[in-house]
Amino acid sequence: MIDDSFSLMRGGLVYRALHSMGLMGHDRHTSGVVAMLLTLVAVAPLLVLTALDRTLLPGFTQVAMPLLGDYALIARFLLAMPLLVLAAPACDRFARQALVQLSRSRLVDPVLRVPFDAEIARMKRLRDSNMPELACLLLAVAPALFDAVPVGLLRGVSDWAHIGSEPTPAGYWLALVSTSIFRFVSLVWLWRFLLWAWLLWRLSRLDLDVRAAHPDGAGGLGFLGAVQQRFGILALAGGLLLTGYCMNHMIHLGQPLGAFQHLLVAYVLTAVLVILAPLLVMAPLLARAKRNGILLYGRLGQEAAHAFDRRWLAAHPGDTSLLDVGDASAICDLTGVYATVRGMAIIPVSRWNMAWLAACAALPLAPLAFVAFSFNEILQHLASILT
Repeated sequence: MIDDSFSLMRGGLVYRALHSMGLMGHDRHTSGVVAMLLTLVAVAPLLVLTALDRTLLPGFTQVAMPLLGDYALIARFLLAMPLLVLAAPACDRFARQALVQLSRSRLVDPVLRVPFDAEIARMKRLRDSNMPELACLLLAVAPALFDAVPVGLLRGVSDWAHIGSEPTPAGYWLALVSTSIFRFVSLVWLWRFLLWAWLLWRLSRLDLDVRAAHPDGAGGLGFLGAVQQRFGILALAGGLLLTGYCMNHMIHLGQPLGAFQHLLVAYVLTAVLVILAPLLVMAPLLARAKRNGILLYGRLGQEAAHAFDRRWLAAHPGDTSLLDVGDASAICDLTGVYATVRGMAIIPVSRWNMAWLAACAALPLAPLAFVAFSFNEILQHLASILT
């Protein structure tokens, strides 16, 4: 296995298997090939089997929901699953760069080098262990092993996975193979997210040298928000799944969009909070640095203000020599630094990070508006809002 100490994903059972097959290397990613292969295994047999059963296309079947009219299936296997596979290298690259930044910056004091390296080594051992991904595999296939009979996709709606009450061959493939593949991809992503959260928690227990006056407004840890932003792919994939679910209910059961409004809002808020939650472990460290910074810079400001008053207020009228003294500039600079300290965030996340995650969660929900309203109705609503 290729060694990469700061990588979250270059290790583990799946990586070793792909590397042994020549699909992974230190200088290249072939996630596109992996995504295509997984999609073909999950979807191609369904297309063939439903074509043979004449349940593939709308208008050419007796069932109410043919395969290509099952929007939840399209969202899951043709959009969300390939997206998760394709986004893994980029997310891993940002996490790796963040760990390198921690390692090479002054955030890790020389006396902390040994415990910091120990935490990275512990993360590597967890990453390279076979057990987590074996557990993901068992959890992915267990439902199919213990209950291999697929249930109806929508209550009261005839679908491509059943003929009467009997599952079709395509329904069995969905339950045994396709859904298991998707579960495994999702669980591996969840494992990597939890591994990153665990590493952040371990690092937060070190006495990192965060500085309240750092211009990023987060004590020098602002780059961690960019990493969490990359995990927004999970919110995007979840939004696609929710959109497919809602579209099936709106189109095949006639439910209005309003029936899902609370669910949609709750999803966006929950997705943002869950993805940002690992950064909460840094709050005590940053809060302590902010509190100490306010005290230290407050004391320095008091001394500077006294010196400024003694020099300027005690000056004789008409004494223009004060114009050549840099006291005023120093006070202005100190005021700016103190404002940075007072405004320091105790969670290393910016408004842009939160907006990006909210957009990732909400953007896939936009097609629901086109299902609920015609294009002209949408334009009329927009015009009424703008005018």
